[in-house]
Amino acid sequence: MARYACFMDLSICAGCESCTVACQNKNDLTADIAFTKIHRYQEGTFPNLKSTFVPNQCLHCDNPPCADVCPTGATYKTAEGPVQVNDKQCIGCKYCIAACPFGARTYDAKAHVVKKCSECYDRLQAGKTPACVQTCITGARQVGNLDDANDPIHKVIAQPNTVKVGGTNFYFKLPEGIARTVLPADSKESAVTYAWQSILQPFGQMALGGAAGAVLLSAAAFVVKSVKKEGDEHGDH
Repeated sequence: MARYACFMDLSICAGCESCTVACQNKNDLTADIAFTKIHRYQEGTFPNLKSTFVPNQCLHCDNPPCADVCPTGATYKTAEGPVQVNDKQCIGCKYCIAACPFGARTYDAKAHVVKKCSECYDRLQAGKTPACVQTCITGARQVGNLDDANDPIHKVIAQPNTVKVGGTNFYFKLPEGIARTVLPADSKESAVTYAWQSILQPFGQMALGGAAGAVLLSAAAFVVKSVKKEGDEHGDH
């Protein structure tokens, strides 16, 4: 049994977005949809300016809130770590989109399902690396098995300035002088997850039942997330 971990060395990431393109090709995505997006962050002022590139994608949470709120079990976590979506079970209610702390899910209006990075689980099972890792021109991306003491992943995640995003299987090596704040926040239960499990799910099951309840109440989940986001933004000022 493997227990996968992902590592990205931001100190050598070129921001070329080859990982984005490789992912799009592997998953047959259109040009306007990307499971992996690369953002540039800058700190300081000229001439003391530093910058880095940071990916935005599914970080495959240890306890994924997207799976917690999925009413059909379409989203689930594998024993090896990657979080998956079963298209045949997905009803497109979008609860998982509202619950995701990383904004890493995309609704496919044509197929009426929600999609995201699978960590190329099929390739991992075949002994191959994910498409994004294979195509990275600088070797910034790596994936390995934490349960294999001889796997090179142990050496890279032990490097100085390496940060593990809490509650996920992702590690990032920060460039010298770049703060932890450029990385995603640690994964933890969100207000949306609490609202779904404590209020919306029981109400939907009683009042509406099944898929119909999930689809209608998905709007309420987005309201909860929007209110929380607005409150967080006001709290930052």
